Amino acid sequence: MKKTIGLILASVMLIVLIAGCGGKSDNGGNASPSASPSASSSASASPSASPSASASEPSAGEVVTLKFATWNDPAVEQKKIDAFMKTHPNIKIEIDKSITWPWDEKLGAAAAAGKLPDVFFVFNGPSNVANGWLADLKPYLDADPDYKPENIFGNLSETGQYNGKQYMLPHQLFMQGVLINVDLFNKENIPLPKKDWTIKDFEQIAKKLTKVSDHQFGAENILGARELFVPQFDPSLGWLTYDGTKFNFDNPAFSDTIHWINDIVYNNKTSVDLYDRKEQDKWYGKDKSAFVAGKVGMKIDANWAFADVTKNGKFKWDFLPLPGNKGQRVPLITDYIGMAANTKHPKEAFEFIKWLTYSKEGWMQRINEIEKPITTMPLLNDREVWDAYMNTTFTAPGLKDVISMIPSGFVDGYKWLPGDAEIIDKVLNPYDTKKELVSLKVKPEDVAKDIQQKAMDIFNRNKAQIDAATK
Repeated sequence: MKKTIGLILASVMLIVLIAGCGGKSDNGGNASPSASPSASSSASASPSASPSASASEPSAGEVVTLKFATWNDPAVEQKKIDAFMKTHPNIKIEIDKSITWPWDEKLGAAAAAGKLPDVFFVFNGPSNVANGWLADLKPYLDADPDYKPENIFGNLSETGQYNGKQYMLPHQLFMQGVLINVDLFNKENIPLPKKDWTIKDFEQIAKKLTKVSDHQFGAENILGARELFVPQFDPSLGWLTYDGTKFNFDNPAFSDTIHWINDIVYNNKTSVDLYDRKEQDKWYGKDKSAFVAGKVGMKIDANWAFADVTKNGKFKWDFLPLPGNKGQRVPLITDYIGMAANTKHPKEAFEFIKWLTYSKEGWMQRINEIEKPITTMPLLNDREVWDAYMNTTFTAPGLKDVISMIPSGFVDGYKWLPGDAEIIDKVLNPYDTKKELVSLKVKPEDVAKDIQQKAMDIFNRNKAQIDAATK
């Protein structure tokens, strides 16, 4: 299998593409970021020193201590820290336990006190950049002989750039697709879909799989999949309809996606999403997924679900790309890491960031020794690293087809796209809370222009603040 995956990935590796587009999903916590970047600079950190600045260099033999803020499992993070420190004896990493949720609120308090952690996870990139908390990593990347632009897929790394400056790098990668219950398909004598399947295929299969009297359904998690499917209706669009320069809620793909989801859930009644949680608890157990219980054939999910399905799903399963319509693109979700603009030890802080983002040594240790199961997919564009990942227990055969789509994938903008979080909170959530759009109580085509206008007003205001801080 290793040789096969290597050949498949060979066409993917060493490609640099334009930036992807992004939307709303988070695997790091449930706290909401501030709606827009603060215009105030009173709490801003001072710019960091350049890579060659001798003022920040420790004397020979001196051990430098760095503070690190992470929302991941502390036990797993400590293993990563220990592995890094073993090969970097001059650097000591301490987890900053004062930075918790709500993330940006705690970072803001630390910034105001002049105590930002040297390295920290970034939940709201635009706000952090506008407030002056993040250092530009580009000078360090340019000075590092190990770094090449193709080290990290271009459509991922470019989401951390503003006006040509690299303020954060992706350090965790998740991709969304469709979990398939292979045994259920076989039981119902339904052929497994191929990688280039369509939304019509999905709809027809869901009907064949559904047996309401047996509490068996074709689909799960389709109600919340709007942002994932818009680019399948129009591949020029990304998450939340963003096309790289503007939002496009008035594009027919937005309305078409909502109507398609409405058909599956409310008209065809082939998704378990039609039933509230209380009813599902009676059928499958409290807070248990119908898919994991073996009663759903197709679930919209991400690779972070692999460990749970492997452990608790008593059936054979696989993972396929989302079905397409006028195109077929994979949704990507990235978590970011950055360096404090006022760190006293930028070189050492950058070494730690490098180990977590594009160091081959770092990724091989994480995959083979530290994170079992490793929930993130590798970000390093290296065939050996990807082969190691695919040889772990918590993967699926069809994943190779989804991996090949990474360079053309579109990236969730919640953590990096100016105004994205505010658009979701103030423009879309009022409709989504009462399910007015997806139930067609309010027709998307009737409100699309209004949503578009409000979204662009928010985007332009946030982008102006980013431009003022970075140009």
